[in-house]
Amino acid sequence: MSKPQPKFRKDTSLRFYNEVLGLDRLHYGLWNPEDPRTLEGVKIAQLRYEDYLLQEIRQLFPNPSQTRILDVGCGTGAMTEALHNAGFIAEGLSPDLHQQEVFKKRLQVPFHLARFQYFEASENSYDIILMSESAQYIPLPQLFEVAAQLLKPTGILMVCDYFTFNHSSGPLAKSGHKFEKFMPMASQSGFQMIKEQDITAQVAPTLETADLFTKQYILPTVDILMEKFQQKKPRLLRLAKWLFRKNIAKLQNNIALLNAEEFCKNKAYKLIIFKNGK
Repeated sequence: MSKPQPKFRKDTSLRFYNEVLGLDRLHYGLWNPEDPRTLEGVKIAQLRYEDYLLQEIRQLFPNPSQTRILDVGCGTGAMTEALHNAGFIAEGLSPDLHQQEVFKKRLQVPFHLARFQYFEASENSYDIILMSESAQYIPLPQLFEVAAQLLKPTGILMVCDYFTFNHSSGPLAKSGHKFEKFMPMASQSGFQMIKEQDITAQVAPTLETADLFTKQYILPTVDILMEKFQQKKPRLLRLAKWLFRKNIAKLQNNIALLNAEEFCKNKAYKLIIFKNGK
């Protein structure tokens, strides 16, 4: 019997990144010091991030035509497309309806509209399960339980994501798995860690650039629109501020999350590769 699935929806923030900012990729970038802190710099860094993951995968599985990969949280399908173009048997998975639309327009490979913890496929199906900034959304221990079910006996779980520390505090402590909990859970679930690499310093400029862009363009634009609205419809503006007070507070919290220095104090961004031990 299949597991019950929660309702799916379209994430409007992802549409904003994709359709308004023109970002084809929704993950952090891997930066070099000379990269410009602009949207174009973000795109360059994001491509380098994907090349980094692809290189790691090629080292593990040099015969792509015989290697089946599930890209969990595949976003717009950019990484899945890179894997497909490199000759791998690639599939995408996401619970987002907008991502499904973009993915299916982009390439003709299998797409699974599902949350990973509810996903079912034939056992021992995949050589690699790739979680690029998607592990943080999957509850423990379901992450490892489902991965073990889907991987071949010698399969690989590749996680590239940020983790919080036990000492983390403030808004930045609320997202990402606790690293001190994540690793023991992997071991208890039968996964053997074969590589761990900290890339926090290389991804942090993504936040610096986002913070700069927000303060230079987005916030001034909002201020101008609010000022015009105040002049023409002051009562309606006060009502709108009250009705959307939770959304405004969330936006303010999200801006605080762009602090790269605080990110590095409270989180570690790591590539961790596990071998299925079951």
